[in-house]
Amino acid sequence: MLRPNQRALVLGCCLLMLALMGLMIALGLHQSRALPLDRITPHFDSAAALEYTRVLAEGYPDRVTGTPAAGRAAEYLKAQFQKMGYRVSGDLFNMWLAGKRVEGQNVVAEAPGEIRESVAIIAHYDSQFTSHQAAEDNASGVGTLLALAEALSKQPHRRGLILAATDAEEWGMIGARDLRGFFRARQTLAVISIDYLTQGRPTVVAIDCEGQGGGYSPIWLRQLIHQSGALQGVEVRGPSPLQEWIERSVEVSAQDQGPLLRVGIAAINLSTSSADGAGVRARYHTLQDVFQNFQPETFRVVGATVEQALSTLDKVEPPPPPEVKYLSLTGGRWLDRNSVEWLQTLGLVPFMLACVLAVLNYEDDRLEHPVGSYLRPVIYLVPLLAMLAALYGLTSAGVLTRYELYPATAKDPFLYSVPFRVVLPLAGVLLMGYILVRILRVFLPPAPDNFATSKRIFCVWIFLLVVWSLYLNPFAMWFFLGPLAYAFMLLQRPSNWTARVSNAALLLLGALPLALLLYFFGREIYLGWRIIWYLVLQTAYGVWSVSAASLFLLALALWLQLFRLGVLPPRRQLRRVALSQEA
Repeated sequence: MLRPNQRALVLGCCLLMLALMGLMIALGLHQSRALPLDRITPHFDSAAALEYTRVLAEGYPDRVTGTPAAGRAAEYLKAQFQKMGYRVSGDLFNMWLAGKRVEGQNVVAEAPGEIRESVAIIAHYDSQFTSHQAAEDNASGVGTLLALAEALSKQPHRRGLILAATDAEEWGMIGARDLRGFFRARQTLAVISIDYLTQGRPTVVAIDCEGQGGGYSPIWLRQLIHQSGALQGVEVRGPSPLQEWIERSVEVSAQDQGPLLRVGIAAINLSTSSADGAGVRARYHTLQDVFQNFQPETFRVVGATVEQALSTLDKVEPPPPPEVKYLSLTGGRWLDRNSVEWLQTLGLVPFMLACVLAVLNYEDDRLEHPVGSYLRPVIYLVPLLAMLAALYGLTSAGVLTRYELYPATAKDPFLYSVPFRVVLPLAGVLLMGYILVRILRVFLPPAPDNFATSKRIFCVWIFLLVVWSLYLNPFAMWFFLGPLAYAFMLLQRPSNWTARVSNAALLLLGALPLALLLYFFGREIYLGWRIIWYLVLQTAYGVWSVSAASLFLLALALWLQLFRLGVLPPRRQLRRVALSQEA
């Protein structure tokens, strides 16, 4: 595919890019600086938080969005906020839930400040179909919210204070999404979400930073929470650099900070980790999630940390910059936005140069119909796109039970049954699409016999795939497609079994990040192999954009063809073997 002098040029480019990347790291590396915080004596009452949690869990169970039980819980929360002297309002919104249109309600309490800007604390009060009391997820967060509201109502504050009990978090953070305009109108500096305080002895306070479809908690807000916890004797733990890269690649949040970060509102979520991790997983989204074995210390570590952080947010001037495109490293170090973007781009330059040089050699192929030959690989995308369109149609028609954004919650029976009324039409559309491909191939030139020519043709589409992905999400491009792109460049002509095994290893290595992510995520939400069906549901409900879904299908179509090209014996060779055996 490349001539010797071109290979030398690409190798030289690799060395140059490595040197430039090292320079960018040196120039863009920053050390987090301590914020000027003064330790406060918290007024937060952990015993009160414990009692609020008990009342909501035991007195207002089954708080599924749109149900009378959720309505009663909302009225209880309104009454509590009003008793504390806040101005209280109900924010109503409509959504799809299990095939029905339901009405959700956020409960919002406000206390005006001296200036127009505000700070906010939120916690979701809704629960799942599979639980009853939903004490850990998330009566505990709401109990902490109420205790903070009570403590803060007795203190002066410069910025306005907003406390919101959100609805429909379990189905895609719909309540928090509905409050985005409200927070913007109130010029909210930062939002702290509280979700999932565990039973038993707490080990650390964990922070969640991922956005929903984009965004990430700004570095200054993460630093503020870490320092606030340290001042109150609390260990705060954030995502590792690898976890952060994966979260930025996937962009699917599990808490209410997600939709706020997507539109540039600084937000972060706090939860606790327990020493009894197995017990937490066993209780998660089940009837066993009841009010028992909660420790006051669990509420103290979160409440004191949040109150300490709010004391700084109330008086910080000027507001910190909303930098979200950094990359956090170990030891309090981080790379700024420019360095990250340059690194993500420079790392692709050798691949892009190799692709351009390969295509410039197209005259070596002597193709009779070059346009048709170069279009041939993408005709296999036709049945996949037809199936995607059918999936959207089945969802709109109500054949597939409809949800607003996220599918049913983990451990819900809906996730474990794959309905034939959906699978059969999709399979039928896929089959018809394949038949259409067979027809279209008649009008296109046959696949080239020469491996270098075929590889050059695929080079064009891999190049476009990578550039498209880099535009949509450079973190995702490097996690999912970067290894595949460079593995593709190393594919060799499958002239013997050694070459075929090497090609298979390279292609499987390129797909390994996706396979590992599906495995671990499937285990995390108790689905196993059904994680594939979960991805189909996410696509149907709009978690993944049409562009992202189409990008994935194109990558899948190209990968399958590359596997056939580089690993499986050509059909012509199989026919020759069969004829020789017959003779």
